[in-house]
Amino acid sequence: MTALYPTVHLLARPDVTPSGLTIARTSPATRMTAFGRVERVPADTLRHDYDPHTGAYRGWLIEAARRNALLYSESLTHGLWIARAASVRVADVPAPDGLSAAFTLTETAGTAIHTLYQEDRSFTAGQTYALSVFARANGRERLQLVLPSTAFGAVQSAVFDLTTGTIGFVEGAAIPTLEALADGWYRCAITATAATTVTIAPVHLRLRDPGGSSTYAGDGTRGVLLWGVQLEAGSGATSYIATTSAPAARDADRMSLPLAGRAMNPNEGTMLVLGTVPAGQGATLATLHDGTSDTHLALTRAADGTAGGTLVTGGATRAALTQGGVDGGAEIRITAAYAPGDLTLAANGSVPVTDPGGAPPSGLTTLGLGGTATGPTGGRVWVRQVGLFPRRLTDIDLQVITA
Repeated sequence: MTALYPTVHLLARPDVTPSGLTIARTSPATRMTAFGRVERVPADTLRHDYDPHTGAYRGWLIEAARRNALLYSESLTHGLWIARAASVRVADVPAPDGLSAAFTLTETAGTAIHTLYQEDRSFTAGQTYALSVFARANGRERLQLVLPSTAFGAVQSAVFDLTTGTIGFVEGAAIPTLEALADGWYRCAITATAATTVTIAPVHLRLRDPGGSSTYAGDGTRGVLLWGVQLEAGSGATSYIATTSAPAARDADRMSLPLAGRAMNPNEGTMLVLGTVPAGQGATLATLHDGTSDTHLALTRAADGTAGGTLVTGGATRAALTQGGVDGGAEIRITAAYAPGDLTLAANGSVPVTDPGGAPPSGLTTLGLGGTATGPTGGRVWVRQVGLFPRRLTDIDLQVITA
């Protein structure tokens, strides 16, 4: 490989903010620590995020704006949370943030559906929603998350085994995800798209017996631990947003690096990015832009696992390339190399593909992470490395640095 190094290089390292990198987020947010805890982060602060189960560093967490529509997300004994054939109380167990107390949802004796729900939630037809909760077994191993048939055409649900860390029965077109944390906690989530607009509909957290039934004879002692319930509009659960008496929102992460005074070649170059997008979701990992969305070079991963490189000039797409085969949730390396009459894309060591309609974008002033000049273009993405090379690297070099 040619001994050529990036003249602009951002490398994510725990608790280090690169010089010149701007982080704009008007609200606080949360991240996962290396100890598997949910931790609150102040506004305008870089979020160094970790795998909550393994403690592995995932890089900078960048997310779009989201809103938790459920009230009293950490106060499950509040009157807005309704228990049927079940009781809720504060537990003598730390919640996943290590600071708050968790809650026990305990089944009553007798045959019934043992559930906790919040009603009066609104849904809009065509909008995708994600329902999530942090949960831990407490005598009962299985928990079911339920989105209502009145809004979704049919019940959308999934059953989660909180001892084996597996997903069981899935109802409707719900897409379930399960993430392990420390101390036996999991974050359970389902995603589905509403079919009908409704203004009053409930979401449920139901206990299940070992056979998977939601109607069963309880014993009055078993249940699960719960904390941090969230309902958000978007294609997948994002970082936790606490609420009290009103819905709460997290602002989008806007991260950028001005290129003025940095060694940039106006005639050719190569952009490399290393990052991760959750399975089933799409996002932009990095862009070079002129301060607007009208002129930019973007590297993306689509929800279907396709890596992409797009060159837009004056609002018109000049070149667009894709490569498939990127595993959902797996780390990806993508490069876009450009020169007169050439835009070339390579991902994860694949053979590069070229669009001869490409050309060096002009007037680029900014490196953006996780989106375009207007903000993130996807629910969430982790970025670990971005490099800008002053030359159009050879196709062989592109394969080597993305392998």
